[in-house]
Amino acid sequence: MVGMDLKDSMMYGIRNISSRKLRSALTLVGIIIGIITIVCVMSIGEGLKKEVTKELETFGSDRMFIIPVNIEKKMASGSFGGTTNGKLFEKDVDKISKIPGLQSIDKMVYGRAGLEFKDKKISALVYANGAGLFEQWSDMYKLETGRYFKDSEVKVAVLGNSAANELFGKNKIAVGNYLMINGEKYRVVGILQKIGTALSQSDDESIFVPFDDGKKLFANQLSKNEISFISIKLEPGYDAEEIKEVMEAELASLHRVSVEDKDFTVMTAELINETVGAILGLVTAFLFMITLISAIVGGVGIANTMFTSVIERTKEIGILKAVGATKNDILLIFVVESGLIGFVGGAIGVILGVIILVIANQFGVPVLIKPELVIFALSFAGIVGLVSGVFPAKQAAELNAVEALGFE
Repeated sequence: MVGMDLKDSMMYGIRNISSRKLRSALTLVGIIIGIITIVCVMSIGEGLKKEVTKELETFGSDRMFIIPVNIEKKMASGSFGGTTNGKLFEKDVDKISKIPGLQSIDKMVYGRAGLEFKDKKISALVYANGAGLFEQWSDMYKLETGRYFKDSEVKVAVLGNSAANELFGKNKIAVGNYLMINGEKYRVVGILQKIGTALSQSDDESIFVPFDDGKKLFANQLSKNEISFISIKLEPGYDAEEIKEVMEAELASLHRVSVEDKDFTVMTAELINETVGAILGLVTAFLFMITLISAIVGGVGIANTMFTSVIERTKEIGILKAVGATKNDILLIFVVESGLIGFVGGAIGVILGVIILVIANQFGVPVLIKPELVIFALSFAGIVGLVSGVFPAKQAAELNAVEALGFE
């Protein structure tokens, strides 16, 4: 027998895989599941990054907000969860409003309230803010119909698009309708355009009422003069990071804490990018671990199949060696066969993964399928197959022809 080339080895491998259909199919399942996992998880991760980036584009360098929790301290400790560890009050707004460079400043409170429209009753979050908030975030909160409320108005509401059209089922709310909030009538004066990103569902479901109304609505949920959120827009030409430092010093002094131990965070575009980057870094690391697990599972399945194949085909190996096959020929046969299993499983896994992602995207899951990911998944599957077949192939190549034929 003259030495086998790659083409001969591939044909030989395809014939052997075809002759063991059930075992080959079961082996393929392992690598298929692994590749589906890689394609789906990585594509959803990329989709999430895209949506986050899109959301961050609305947060310009001229805007900032203050929340009653020390995000930076939680980042340093590696913990992003937990409840707020501080409180903000209206006196905080009065304090920082004197800082030069602020074009506008607004405050907000929010809480859960009972809502009723026609025959539908639900419980949902209601946000109470000044009219200036809509001006600050006019690129996000765009009107579809009606108008924003004014600071002088009471018992009026502006609804997010989903809040008006979906929150109450078939009962769609229009401008001029009345919505019951905690048993009191609120006239709807405006409905916002749909923001429409995968991360904006809570914004699209928002219900806004005037700040003074909110103080009464949530009197039992908040301390006296407590607020939940402060929103700020800067004058052109002012540096957000410099103003942030001044604000932190002023508020820390008012709260009687050091800046390092502050019980609030002044969120700027730079800090948001750092925070999101840290979170996405953890997500990426988690996705990488899933990829490794998928590789191990698929590789072990292929290696197990190839080891079994070597045992079953001992006489076949002996015959090949008897007619002139070298160790390299035997090695090539088994490595190519395992590589084919990996590549075929990878191709099937990619196809099924893309189908799953297309379906998931129809349900609002953020997805971004990159061509390089498809190429990586196919290459990865083939490499895993090749590597998984190396040790079984070496075992086959080392078999003695006489022993393999059973003459001893």
